[in-house]
Amino acid sequence: MGTLIAYSSRYGTSEKVAALLAERLEDVRVQNIVEEPDVKWETIDHVIVGSSIRMGTIQDEMKEWLARHEPHLLERPLALYLCAGTPTESERIRELEEAYRDTLREHAYFVEVVGSGYDFERMGFLDKAIVRMMAKQKESSLQLDDTKLNQLVEAAQTSERTRSENP
Repeated sequence: MGTLIAYSSRYGTSEKVAALLAERLEDVRVQNIVEEPDVKWETIDHVIVGSSIRMGTIQDEMKEWLARHEPHLLERPLALYLCAGTPTESERIRELEEAYRDTLREHAYFVEVVGSGYDFERMGFLDKAIVRMMAKQKESSLQLDDTKLNQLVEAAQTSERTRSENP
């Protein structure tokens, strides 16, 4: 049994985080839930869920996926991450609260914003204009919080050891 890293990503930042986590963890399956929403839960014993924030909310596909799979998520060790460009801690907390339901946040051993990024190559004209105006960004960027990523990896490894020692 292994770890599922399930993510949704509009412009690639959550996908990049999922790939970085997969490099550092063992027995991992990375799955874009927009392209592949179904899960073989009998093969999964640990879940890391990641999403991006766009216009203050996660993608509709991720909302639906979380609602549909919540019973399975609550049966397994769970980590939740977001990629969001909000500058203040209070805004990040608000986005986490709005992105993930209370039951999931309370169950999860990790709930954090791990960074932000803007990939202008993948954006349409309107999104570029909004990012330029709101985030004051004019070019692609990737800003990940290495400390939080390390905390997530360490917590996931501890969670896996605990589960294997105490089935």
